[in-house]
Amino acid sequence: MEIEHHRDLAREFPDLKQRIHELKLADPVFRELYREYQEVDDEVYRIEQDIEARSDEYTENLKRRRVHLKDQLYAMLTGREAATSEDSEHVVRQKFRVPIDHGAVAREWIQRGYSCRGFVDPPGQEWRDFVHETNELVTVVEGRLEVQMLGERHVLEPGDELFIPRSAIHTVRNIHDGTTRWLYGYD
Repeated sequence: MEIEHHRDLAREFPDLKQRIHELKLADPVFRELYREYQEVDDEVYRIEQDIEARSDEYTENLKRRRVHLKDQLYAMLTGREAATSEDSEHVVRQKFRVPIDHGAVAREWIQRGYSCRGFVDPPGQEWRDFVHETNELVTVVEGRLEVQMLGERHVLEPGDELFIPRSAIHTVRNIHDGTTRWLYGYD
């Protein structure tokens, strides 16, 4: 049984109901954000209805995430933010074949002058506002990452490669329901 979204966007923004429908059909980035918003909203609802028990800190973080997602969606609906950033000079989609061979990625990156290390993030893990003095490469092995940098939001799937330029402020978040494993390297 599907839970009725008590903060459903169509109810929150009734004047934008048609635009919501259009973007859900046409834009994969909007569709993913919308899906994530509904999942977070469902979880908040279950906590508030005492269906699930979570700590106050967890619940407050979840509510903040819901507000952040709602703000992003509203910006896309009103045109204040580009609806999609799929075509970016920083992302190469499906750069590596899935399942990811860590050794193959490491060999390629080393040839390009980069290191290659693995990282594992639990659901919801967020690394906020990092800056490095070197360029960085990121590839998802399993799961899904959201990376925000240079005014763009990128959702990385297994095999995608993201280039993060030196001195670019960036935030990386595991948006997968489970653990996300990813590789990163610096030049």
